[in-house]
Amino acid sequence: MRDYTKTIELKTTTGAKITVSQTLTLSKTINADGDKVCVECCDLGPVEAVIDGFPDQSCFINFPEPKQEKMGLIYGCIGKLGLLKDNYDKVVELVEAVKRHPAWIAKQSKIDDNIKANKALDAQRKANGYCEKCGSYCYGDC
Repeated sequence: MRDYTKTIELKTTTGAKITVSQTLTLSKTINADGDKVCVECCDLGPVEAVIDGFPDQSCFINFPEPKQEKMGLIYGCIGKLGLLKDNYDKVVELVEAVKRHPAWIAKQSKIDDNIKANKALDAQRKANGYCEKCGSYCYGDC
C-alpha cells in the first residue's frame, strides 16, 4: 500500500508561502532478524509546515482559548508558526480530511470494537468471581 499524504498551501500575513501536509502511513518496512519485511500499518504522522526561508515546523497544537498576539488572535500553532483563524480552519480541515481515509476509519472502528470486547470480558470475569485485588478467582477469600 502507498502512504496517503494531504497537502495544502497557505499564506502568512506577510505574504510568505506555507506548505502544510500530513501523512497517513499505510505500510512500513521492518527488520525481522535481518529480513526486510513490508507490513501494513495505519499511523497518523504529525502535521508539518514548510515555510519559505525558515526551518521546517511540525506538531500542530489547538489552543483552548485564542491568544492575542501582534498580528491578531492565534487559534493554534504548528511548531513556532502561529495560525490566524482562516489558516487554522484550513489546517483543521486538512487533519479531518486525512482522518476520513477508509484505513483510518477502519482502525478506529477496530479500536472501539476491542474496547467493547474488553469491557464485556471484564464484566464476565467479575460475574464469575474474579478478584481484581489478587488477580485470581478466589471469590473474595484473599
